[in-house]
Amino acid sequence: MLKFPAKVLLLGEYTILNGSRALALPYPELWGKWSFDVSDSPERTTSRKSLHGFLSFDSGVYIDRSKMEEDFEKGLWFDSTIPQGFGLGSSGALIAAIFDRYAFHKKPGIESKAVLASLESYFHGSSSGLDPYVSLVQKPLLIRSFSDVEVLETKINLSGFFLVNTGKPRQTGPLVAIYQEKMKDPEFKKGCADVLSRDVNFAVEAMISGEKQSLSHHLWHISKFQWDFFPEMIPTQMRGAWTRGIESGDYVLKLCGAGGGGFLLGYSEKLSLSEIRKVFSEFEIKELA
Repeated sequence: MLKFPAKVLLLGEYTILNGSRALALPYPELWGKWSFDVSDSPERTTSRKSLHGFLSFDSGVYIDRSKMEEDFEKGLWFDSTIPQGFGLGSSGALIAAIFDRYAFHKKPGIESKAVLASLESYFHGSSSGLDPYVSLVQKPLLIRSFSDVEVLETKINLSGFFLVNTGKPRQTGPLVAIYQEKMKDPEFKKGCADVLSRDVNFAVEAMISGEKQSLSHHLWHISKFQWDFFPEMIPTQMRGAWTRGIESGDYVLKLCGAGGGGFLLGYSEKLSLSEIRKVFSEFEIKELA
């Protein structure tokens, strides 16, 4: 069966709420797919429980509930390697799979994002629809705003990027609430709207154009800003490595999504992947390219 990949929000975490650009891409190393395997496993049990809850959700206007219920009775579950609560779009991949298999009207292009957002609201209360849309189209997205999203046909050069598994799951909602509280501070708001958003926009442009020198410069500034203003979002066990990167210039770390745990995004022009693994020997490192 078709596999639905995880997603990585490469650039634009939090600042997208203030109007900056963002760049999201599929991460096919982690994926989910439908299965009718009846083997007794914790993963199958958890997935079936989640699907049962979803079927009680008022989604009939968008999907063929009777067909999905029929498949559920036959043993349907979502076999996924995407860890939950790590910011890689585990629910987005599931919603993309539900849309692909059961949607009444599979509208082409961005029109499907609103439907995906409505379906994913079962898991998050509210959703932009971007996570399932990335998993569905399986191509990078340039996000100029929540209503202006472009599917990129050209391949993004991801050399130098890596993911660091903090080993700690997190919930997005409380972290977004912290951010929204911070936005009440005029100094913080000005910094996010003017300083951080500017660097994010420049970094997005550098990614698309392939200007590595400019990219490295702006990623350093993003890392430093997040260190100064987002301490609650940086897991305790990663703070030493974060500051060493800023001070040495050998690599930089930044949030990958909401932060607080899950995966962090790293970038280095100087160190090879094997050298990065030595630096982060206590953590799982995944190559993004």
